[in-house]
Amino acid sequence: MITLAVATHPWCAAADEHTNVATRFGPVETQPGADRSDIRFRGASLGQVDGNASLVKLTVQDDADYVLVDAALPDPQCRHRFTLLQIGPGDEATMSQPFGDCLTGFGARRAGDKLVVQLAQEGTGQVHEFVWMQDRMKELTNVLTRCEAAQVTAASRWLPVDAGQAGRVITGTGRAWFHTAPLDECKLPQLFVIPGDVLTVLHTYGDYADVAYRNPRTGREASGWIRLDRLAPMRTPSAPAL
Repeated sequence: MITLAVATHPWCAAADEHTNVATRFGPVETQPGADRSDIRFRGASLGQVDGNASLVKLTVQDDADYVLVDAALPDPQCRHRFTLLQIGPGDEATMSQPFGDCLTGFGARRAGDKLVVQLAQEGTGQVHEFVWMQDRMKELTNVLTRCEAAQVTAASRWLPVDAGQAGRVITGTGRAWFHTAPLDECKLPQLFVIPGDVLTVLHTYGDYADVAYRNPRTGREASGWIRLDRLAPMRTPSAPAL
C-alpha cells in the first residue's frame, strides 16, 4: 500500500513542503545551501541535490521506507527534479539518481513487488511512471492520462466492502455523477443516479466508492466511481413488535 501527498486525489492531497520526515529507521532531513540541498539520514549526508528540496514520505507496506525528494529549481520552465530515497531495512540508505525533470508530483502505486512513482506533465494531462530499480528510477514506456493513472493506483490500493455492507442508497440532492476514476475531474458527463437509487459498493478508496448499479425499470447496468458523501447505508426494516 502506497500513499503520496503530492497531488489532488485521495492518496495525493496537496503537499506541504517538508524539511524533515520520520521513518522507521531514523529521521531524514534536508539542509539548504546557497543553490543545493544536503539530504541527511540520521545526521549523516546521503548526497546533495540542486535547488531547494522538500521531502514527502511514501507510506508503503515494505521492508524499507521510501522518501521522495522534490527539488525546486530556479528555472521557470523546469521547476522540479526528483530523487527517491530507500531507507532501511536496518542501517541501509540508498539515494537514486535524479529523475522526472520538469514534471510535478502526482502519486505512487505498486506494480507487483515494484514501487512506481507517478509524475505529471503540466498543461498536457499526461502522467509518466517511474519504477524503482536498485539505485535508479526507470521510466515506463506507457504514458497515462490523469484518470488512467488514478484508476490503476486505486485498483492497487482499494479496500473491498463486505457483502453485508455493500447495499447503499443515493442521498443528498441532485444528480450523483459516475466517474471513470476516483478523481473529481474524471466525471462521466452523461451517467448519473439520483436520490433514492440503490446500488452496490464493491470497493472504497479515499473519498470515492467503486459501485455497480442496475436500473430496476430498464435493466441497464452501469459501474464506476461515486463520491462517498452521496451514499448512505440501506435501512433495514424494523422488527415487528411482539
